Amino acid sequence: MNRLGIIGLGNPGKEYANTRHNVGFMVVDYLHNYFSFNKWERIELNFVSEGFIESSKIYLVKPQTYMNLSGKGVKNFLDYYNLESQEILIVQDDLDLNLGSIRIRFNGKDGGHNGIKSIIQEIQTSNFYRLRIGIGKPIDKAETINYVLGAFTEEEWKILSKVLNKMPEIINTILKEGWDKAQNLYNRRWLF
Repeated sequence: MNRLGIIGLGNPGKEYANTRHNVGFMVVDYLHNYFSFNKWERIELNFVSEGFIESSKIYLVKPQTYMNLSGKGVKNFLDYYNLESQEILIVQDDLDLNLGSIRIRFNGKDGGHNGIKSIIQEIQTSNFYRLRIGIGKPIDKAETINYVLGAFTEEEWKILSKVLNKMPEIINTILKEGWDKAQNLYNRRWLF
């Protein structure tokens, strides 16, 4: 793999920083610090940081278009760097997965996630990799919006920290051993 854009989905702004919906931003921020990438730079609709992992050129990306318009940032990034949809990994929160579990997959529908829906609409394909990070779901479905825009509890943070700590290993596995190997290793009901 020569190049890979790792795009975290989230909402810009301090009020959203620690919310469940911003797990994508948290993952790319964690990777940014762990691998000591270049400082974040505003490039059109995105914050981007570049570096190398396992001799692959990696772009860490945080679209600044807000979650529901994530596709505009993703399309802008693909066009700017002349990348194909198969050369990106979208990191998203997922209500249908328990906190402490992840799923790596290629292609598929949006699963009701507005960020993914926007990406598919804007780039006209669902042929991209996704890293779905479980955030669990509220007991009352009517509370979904408040839940995803709410902050993690102290107990949830303990589990999420373990998930974040695992991210460099997961990315290294993808780059060194491929997508199938990573899926076999990490697509479990619970990692933690």
